Amino acid sequence: MEMCIVKWNNKEVLELLHKEKISSFIIEICKTQDIDGQCLLSFVDRDFYDYPFDQLKLGERKRFILLVKKLQRNNRSAMYELGLYDDHTSNNPATNINFVGTNLSHLSYNLHNQLQNELYARNTECISNFTPDVKASKLKPEVWKTAIALGYVFLVTWVTAVVMVIVHDKVPDMKKYPPLPDLFLDNVPHIPWAFDMCEITGSFLMAIWLVVLFFHKHRFIILRRFFALAGTVFLLRCFTMLITSLSVPGSHLKCEPRFYPPADDLTVWGRRLRQAYDIWSGAGMSVRGVRTCGDYMFSGHTVALTLLNFFITEYTSRSLYLLHILTWVMNMFGIFFILAAHEHYSIDVFIAFYITSRLFLYYHTLSNNQALMQSDSSRTRIWFPLLSFFESEVDGIVPNEYEGPMEIVINLKQWLVQLVLDVKASSVARVAGSKLQEGAAMGEYSMVRLVDGIKRNISIMEEYKNSRQRLATLDKNVQAGHDLPEADLRHGKLAELTNDALFRDFSKPPSPAIKKNI
Repeated sequence: MEMCIVKWNNKEVLELLHKEKISSFIIEICKTQDIDGQCLLSFVDRDFYDYPFDQLKLGERKRFILLVKKLQRNNRSAMYELGLYDDHTSNNPATNINFVGTNLSHLSYNLHNQLQNELYARNTECISNFTPDVKASKLKPEVWKTAIALGYVFLVTWVTAVVMVIVHDKVPDMKKYPPLPDLFLDNVPHIPWAFDMCEITGSFLMAIWLVVLFFHKHRFIILRRFFALAGTVFLLRCFTMLITSLSVPGSHLKCEPRFYPPADDLTVWGRRLRQAYDIWSGAGMSVRGVRTCGDYMFSGHTVALTLLNFFITEYTSRSLYLLHILTWVMNMFGIFFILAAHEHYSIDVFIAFYITSRLFLYYHTLSNNQALMQSDSSRTRIWFPLLSFFESEVDGIVPNEYEGPMEIVINLKQWLVQLVLDVKASSVARVAGSKLQEGAAMGEYSMVRLVDGIKRNISIMEEYKNSRQRLATLDKNVQAGHDLPEADLRHGKLAELTNDALFRDFSKPPSPAIKKNI
């Protein structure tokens, strides 16, 4: 019997249903729908609840389900041949075929579908736009945004340099305020060359970052992210430096407020700005002759090391784990060298690492999940204005794709050509716009002159018409022999002439006065 059911026709199926005392309503449905043996073997749980079996009574449906399940269990090999039986199908409770007995999943099939549809309807906006680890579909370079980010970081670093000059002049007296107790500094001896080693380590990290940036395909996007994060962290550092002035962490440091000769405020601020320029041009590095005090909370060197480390590990392939280990070791050793040089308190370094790493993670988490920002975009624009502006055209994760030297040269050439074409197009558009404005002005002037000419021609025509009427009236009166006074002829008041002025004697030639009047 195991293989016979595959060859059953509709008549044999109906005979089985009669034999098993199945409801006549089900028999009629099977007869109408032409259900044969293969159809019975292909039944799944939802078929018992969909049309045309959706009107069955509970008992009728249960008996029919048990019969079909029994047939399927006894004909596994036939179902396997038909492609209906697979071990993986049992993983889906909505479509699986349970051969052990009645599958309880069909009892809640309708409720399951209803809840699932409601959940999908509520979360359509997020689900339709968000998939795990989705790559960005649009990645425009937007060089102009990168230029704005560069200007932002330049401005912030200049403000930082000015603040460093101010806090240096406010540094507490070392005799009156000794170094604060510190767990690390109190137990690690001072190493004179450690701070130079920290800056050398940072220089190596910067070189690696520049190489990654040069070969990365989306260099402008990650570069403006670097500028935005660096500018934001150092701007926050300006406030923390100004709020509280900590005492000098090491007795080896020669930190005293600068002495300014007596002068007006403008001269003093001019000297401060000169010192700020020296700090800004030297990037605040001691190897370039920059020495400052009072800028302790929080460590700017730790910020630079941590940012470089995080950007290198984020925008290089995960397979380069040796490079990632190297950058993390350099980051940790750089922090150790800062503390070993007794240039900062431990809290300065810890806060710097925490703030930098958190801002990096927050920024990239939000930029990589644009779908989460859509429902709350207004608050995102308020709390993360730079993120909303710089990442408006990035809708996912920036892939780590790289370009070779030749491809970089070709792309650079195309970019320059496009830039030249855009400049030419803009200049042509400006010239065309100016010419169009001139043409419009000339057209407006010509139209005014045309209207004035038309008005003059109309007035001339009216004068001509009036003159014709006056001449015609005059001619009639002359032919009728009227003796017209000079004033009446001159003003054309023919209607006011009296009968005494008429010339009635046509046998004599007119007198000279009449000729003159005529």
